[in-house]
Amino acid sequence: MFGKKESIGKIETIIAEGTDIKGDISSEGTIRVDGEVSGHILKAAGVIIGKTGKVAGDLSGESVIIGGEVSGNVVASNTLELLSTAQVFGDIKSQTLSIHEGAVFEGRCSMSVVKELTENIQST
Repeated sequence: MFGKKESIGKIETIIAEGTDIKGDISSEGTIRVDGEVSGHILKAAGVIIGKTGKVAGDLSGESVIIGGEVSGNVVASNTLELLSTAQVFGDIKSQTLSIHEGAVFEGRCSMSVVKELTENIQST
């Protein structure tokens, strides 16, 4: 369902549908969002935004898969995948990018070896 799961790893934190979180999140593991987050996801090994997930803030992770809505900048130090149901309103930076047919992306895209991009989000 969500592309290359082996690059995301084990999901350790789940924000379920019907859950609203206000504030910043940081995790050593993988975060899955099916609810709503108003704040930044500062750091995570993996980030999955499910079809019902919404994030109003910047997010940063090693590997990121988006199937829901993100209003903010996205930095993926390894891979970024926008599924057909994704809606991203903000700039994206990643080493590897995959955009499925039907995805909505409004912003700028930068693809290069990501060295200190995670620090850029944390300093804003």
